[in-house]
Amino acid sequence: MTPTDRTQTAHLSPFSTQEVAETPLLLLCLRAQGSIEDRERMVVPSNGLVLGRRPAGAGRAAPGFLYLDDPLASSNHARLQREGEVWTLVDLGSKNGTFVDGERLGVPVELKDGARIFVGNHGFVFRLASAQQIEAIKAELSDPLGPVATVSPRLAMLCSKLRRLAPSSTEVLLSGETGVGKEVYAHALHARSGRPGRFVALNCAAIPRELVESELFGYRQGAHSTAQSAKAGLIEQAEGGTLFLDEIGEMSVEAQTKLLRFLQDRHLTPLGSTRPRLVDVRVIAATNRDVVPGASGAVRDDLLGRLGAAPVRIPPLRERIEDVGRLVLHFLAHHGLGGTPVPLGVDLAAARAMMLARYPLNVRELEKMIAAAVALSGPAQWIGLGDLPETLTAPPPVVAEQIFAAQTYSGRKPPEPAPAAEELERLLRVHDGNVADVARAVGRQRAAVWRWLKRYGLEPKVFKE
Repeated sequence: MTPTDRTQTAHLSPFSTQEVAETPLLLLCLRAQGSIEDRERMVVPSNGLVLGRRPAGAGRAAPGFLYLDDPLASSNHARLQREGEVWTLVDLGSKNGTFVDGERLGVPVELKDGARIFVGNHGFVFRLASAQQIEAIKAELSDPLGPVATVSPRLAMLCSKLRRLAPSSTEVLLSGETGVGKEVYAHALHARSGRPGRFVALNCAAIPRELVESELFGYRQGAHSTAQSAKAGLIEQAEGGTLFLDEIGEMSVEAQTKLLRFLQDRHLTPLGSTRPRLVDVRVIAATNRDVVPGASGAVRDDLLGRLGAAPVRIPPLRERIEDVGRLVLHFLAHHGLGGTPVPLGVDLAAARAMMLARYPLNVRELEKMIAAAVALSGPAQWIGLGDLPETLTAPPPVVAEQIFAAQTYSGRKPPEPAPAAEELERLLRVHDGNVADVARAVGRQRAAVWRWLKRYGLEPKVFKE
């Protein structure tokens, strides 16, 4: 088998049913000052790929080429190629440069799984995937489980699993960090279940632990001192549908014990009642804690076993950064439902900063970030870097300078990096503090020189004679 054949074939380990991820994927994450369609989000460069600007009048790209409708891309911008057992990215002398994980490409670089690639206005994520994962991504793109199709190989496989679980009545335990979208996928499971009843949610961490039991099971009149009338519990309200228990690890041991008994026989006994009745309810639970049978401490092992033992873990946003751009467009569309004009997308600097961010609070953080950016951007067509929070992991100073250069430089060669403070002082003395002359001397825009002056705390008037 040749090396090329190996990149297109996933092997089975004799000790595992999981396929080895060997097929390279180029996943379109963001397009600055533009939108992205699901059909263009996944490219499989089986034998290598050249990325470049679409020639005038060109139609479909020839095999081995990916045309970009992008004024910042060069005709032959960069090449993705296999070298031995690794995949490398080579800049082909592009005018505006190729960036990998925020660093401008000088020599060919080996691509690791999850590498973030910037070519002109386009941001890609490089992944290695198995044939099974690729099929799962295709299924997502044609029929998303949630509100936004994922192209993350890991999350696509989880969505495939959840699709198969949806029509059944079995319980499901979702795990993952705060803000990853556990309730979103619980909703999706209910929507696909075909169950006619309601989706009812309880955040076990949002109410006092001693009240969880009465909220779940309800009570009859006179069950306690404040029970002036009977109250139906959430289980009863969700009859025929789905009950979602968020942060189940915050539920008291006593309530977990009673929930376990209910899951075993589906008989509901409200507080103060002696007559159980059969209730048809599917339970989906979620937790942000690490759940390990025998060592979790948060969820009883017998309840954990009843919920499926092995939780379905939703990966954090930093592990599926390829979905950021589509999520941004989804949140912008949501804000535009009221008829108020909203930005169409993000500009180049903002796009690159968003792809380099870590998102400790996950999708929820991104959603709130976009909501704030919509308010801050006003009538602007595109969200800019200044509309994003200062806590966002922005590109390092050199990268930010190169982003500006990519937008403004018109020469044949990429611009030199910013001069050191001492060199800038010398240039100011030579040109008597004239910023325009300094800019011409270094072949840069005056705006760039002013940024350097601000960075080094230099005043041009000090150097005027």
